[in-house]
Amino acid sequence: MRLLLILALTASRLSAQETSLFGKKPSATTAPEPAAPATTIGASAPADGPDDAADTSVVITPFKPFAQPEAKETRTFSLAKMNRPLAFESTRELQRLFSAFMLQHVTDAGSAGFARAPGPITTIEYVVQQDLGDGRLLVKANWNASADGRLPAATEAFAVMMPEKAPAVGEKGTAVVANVGMVAVRFTPTFAPLAGRRLTMRREAFIECAPLTDGSAGLQKFVDLVRSGSEFSVFTAEKFPCKTCGGLGFTREAQKGKLEDKRIPCTVCEQGKVTVRIETKFTP
Repeated sequence: MRLLLILALTASRLSAQETSLFGKKPSATTAPEPAAPATTIGASAPADGPDDAADTSVVITPFKPFAQPEAKETRTFSLAKMNRPLAFESTRELQRLFSAFMLQHVTDAGSAGFARAPGPITTIEYVVQQDLGDGRLLVKANWNASADGRLPAATEAFAVMMPEKAPAVGEKGTAVVANVGMVAVRFTPTFAPLAGRRLTMRREAFIECAPLTDGSAGLQKFVDLVRSGSEFSVFTAEKFPCKTCGGLGFTREAQKGKLEDKRIPCTVCEQGKVTVRIETKFTP
């Protein structure tokens, strides 16, 4: 009888070890799996593909395209209403809008007219560091801030440039360019101290362009193109009196027991003025 009790207890313990709260455990009679052999330092590894440093291809992809700000209001400038009473279409206003038009458009040799620039226009001084192929150069350059203030100035900065005539590596040059945003360049530099390294650089990109010529001849050409049916528009930043504070730059709040009101700076405007971006479309 005592022997039967001992055998029953032993069987119950074995069944309890095989099943637990964390799942079913392997039986005591199951042989353990052989351990993976340890990697020996200095052992030969399987050969991979060619080293990344040996890759000399150039890949340029848009990283941050230049975004044109949207206009809050749209108005029409009609040449037929020029200098009429109570009309804002005056000769002075036309000259002001054409000055803004020059900062946003370039000469289009294909159509003998004007074309919208992809981004802000500025002057760049550069030294060619490497030819990336397809007329694209990696340059070290200085450029001025654009007249509209949307492109800040830079000094001794790397950039990608597409000039009309590609100069040789090491040559210096000056050009009027339009910014097209920022691009990611995957390439292998050939200049010190980065020579031989496979890098991805995110830099500003520029395209050489022909700016519009200021003067009466350019304005007359613009007017003739509009009268012939060409559709042009210009973006300007206009300042208007703030409606919240009435153009004062602050609001008043009465104080108990005091004759003078408390002045609270207006959070909507800047010194009583609100900047509104307007698109002006020209019509005959």
